[in-house]
Amino acid sequence: MRLLYLCQRIPYPPDRGDRIPVFHHIRHLGQNHEVVVGSLAHPGTRPNAERLRKELGVGLIAPDHPVLRRGAGMARAFVRREPLSLGYFHSPALQKQVDAEMARKPFDAVIVFSSSMAPYAEGFRGAPRIMHFCDVDSQKWASLAEHSGGVKRWVYGRESRLLLQYEQKIAAEFEASCVVSQSEAELFRAHIPGVPVQILENGVDTEHFGALPRRPEGTRIVFVGVMDYAPNVEAVTFFVEKVWPAIRAARPGARFVIAGAKPSREVRNLARRPGVEVTGYVPDIRTHLSAALVSIAPLAIARGVQNKILEAMAAGVPVLTTPRVAAGLPAGADDLVFTAERTPEDFSRGLLELLADANGREERARKALNYVRQKCGWEAKLQILDDLLAQVLETSRGSLCNGLKS
Repeated sequence: MRLLYLCQRIPYPPDRGDRIPVFHHIRHLGQNHEVVVGSLAHPGTRPNAERLRKELGVGLIAPDHPVLRRGAGMARAFVRREPLSLGYFHSPALQKQVDAEMARKPFDAVIVFSSSMAPYAEGFRGAPRIMHFCDVDSQKWASLAEHSGGVKRWVYGRESRLLLQYEQKIAAEFEASCVVSQSEAELFRAHIPGVPVQILENGVDTEHFGALPRRPEGTRIVFVGVMDYAPNVEAVTFFVEKVWPAIRAARPGARFVIAGAKPSREVRNLARRPGVEVTGYVPDIRTHLSAALVSIAPLAIARGVQNKILEAMAAGVPVLTTPRVAAGLPAGADDLVFTAERTPEDFSRGLLELLADANGREERARKALNYVRQKCGWEAKLQILDDLLAQVLETSRGSLCNGLKS
């Protein structure tokens, strides 16, 4: 089959939230199908586009998407009362090239990752379309509005309302919809009722993350993530300002490492606190995981499955998170991480108890490692994508035959 896969960013290297599942979807699909990727080359990512093409052997449509183009798109969306995220990823060049490729040689099916890429496929009627929402993004913006004030609260609230209207529209129009977890499926059904939704969970590259032996360096606690992403910024700021003083008081030699690319100014300023290190971009995050005694994820705003937790589990590192974040993990995984409520008192108490209980900590980490090896490999998870693709193609062919008969 010939497939078009639309995604927001060049999915290479697969080292951040959205790039991870997209890369593995494309690699999996490319084993049996001709895949053309339609995406946007944000500044500095052109070399990554060529690496993706070479490594996976896929076709690639990826016009440059400079800052001015994104700004103009958002201004246009604001005036037209459209979601700003649709404007941010709007590219007339990509639309023109995708339409030309479809006209040159039609696709058998189209897969869209994230609602902000759906406009590029709205006009397609000759091929069934799978809308992978991943998360119900409108509800992420609602959560951000709830945790913000002033102008940000208004902007995030506007985005939530308008994006939900668009999510409802495309869910009704596309041939299939899917999300990344059971908790997201429940949100989908609550806010987009009457539309069937499938669950396509993320996996984890267990061989890659399990390749380095663990060598914890003292009381070293790590948080992993892209550090200009608002929920990550909020999480580490909360931890350093509200929890870290109690940890340092009980364990003066403790270190907290914030490991991830693009740290915002707010995050960089946290390195002024005793015992806190902000790494910025690191070429191999496994080195920080292998050196950590515990990985934490004290997120207030968490959508879908947190890849950082699956990766820590695959590296054999004990994880402390909140019950709300753990609820988004695959069935059974939530019992293999440690949880504490997201208050300064509860989270500091939970972390100190975890640091004091070496046997319990490491025993659960071993169980978590075995779990992800058995149940969270990408090939096992992506069988659902194969089944969904076969299902929409069969339904589409049946509709076509019925139309011809009538």
